[in-house]
Amino acid sequence: MMDLVTGTFISWIATVSNLAAAPVTWIVAVFGAIVGSFLNVCILRIPEGTFFRHARSVCPTCGTPVPAWLNIPIFSWFILRGRAACCGARLSFQYPAVEAFTSLMFVVIYWQFPFVGQMGEGQLLIDHNAAIRFGHAAILTCLLIVCSVIDMHHMIIPDVISLPMIAVTPLIVMIHPELTWQSALIGVVAGGGCLYAVAWIYWLIRREVGMGMGDVKLLAGIGGWLGYQAILPTVFYGSILGALFGLGSMVWNRNLSMRSAIPFGPFLAIGALLHLVAGFALKVFLLGAGSGS
Repeated sequence: MMDLVTGTFISWIATVSNLAAAPVTWIVAVFGAIVGSFLNVCILRIPEGTFFRHARSVCPTCGTPVPAWLNIPIFSWFILRGRAACCGARLSFQYPAVEAFTSLMFVVIYWQFPFVGQMGEGQLLIDHNAAIRFGHAAILTCLLIVCSVIDMHHMIIPDVISLPMIAVTPLIVMIHPELTWQSALIGVVAGGGCLYAVAWIYWLIRREVGMGMGDVKLLAGIGGWLGYQAILPTVFYGSILGALFGLGSMVWNRNLSMRSAIPFGPFLAIGALLHLVAGFALKVFLLGAGSGS
C-alpha cells in the first residue's frame, strides 16, 4: 500500500512541475486573484445588505471610492502597508488573504482539471468536459470561501448563498459530466438531514441550540453539488479540523470550557474542498496509513 502512496505522490509532483511551468497556470492564478477581490466585496456587503449600493469598491471606513491603481489584488494591501490611502484606517489582512487563497485554489483546481492542451504547431486544444469540471469546482470554491469568512465574522451562513446553492442543483446535474440525479438528490437530503439530526438530538439532550441551520443548508448544498459521496468525507475532515481548532483555541486562550461557540461552516467548507481536490489521494493515504504496510 505504501508503494501505491509513494507512486501517487511522485506522479503528482511530476504533473505539478509540468503544469506550474505552463502559461495557463499563471493566467488562472491572476484570474483567481481578481475573483478573490470580488469575493471580498461579497463578504463585506452581503451581511450588511449593501451589495448593490456601490458600483465600485469603496473604503469600508469612510466610503471614499478606491481608485483602480490602489485596487490591485494582493499587492495593493502591501503597497499601502495595510492602511487606507484616503483616511488612514487599518485594512484587514483578510483582503490579501482571500485574494491569495482564491488564486491558489483556482490554480490547484486547474491542475486537477487541466482543460487546455497543446496540439502540433502551437494550436491549443480545449477539453470541454474538463472546462466544465473546472468551472463547477471554481464556482463552488468561491461560494464556500464567502460563506466561510462571513461565518467566521458573524457566526451566520447567509441564506442568500446556501439556499440558491440547493435550488440550482438540477442545473448543476444537467451540466456536469459525471454528477447524476440520484447522487445529487441523495446528497441534498443526506447532507441536510444528517446535520439536522445531530442538531435535533443535541437540542433534545441539552435543550439548547448546538448547531445552526446555516450549517445544515450549507452541507445540503455541498451534497447537491458534489453528490452524496462527498458527505461523509466532508463531515469527517471538517469534524477533525474543527475539533483540533477548538482544542487549540482553548489551550491558546487558557479557556477549558467545552461550551465555547465556534463556527462550523469554515470546517465544512475545508472538508468539501479537500474531498474535491485531493479526495483520492487522501483516501489512499489514510488507507495506506491504516494498513501499517
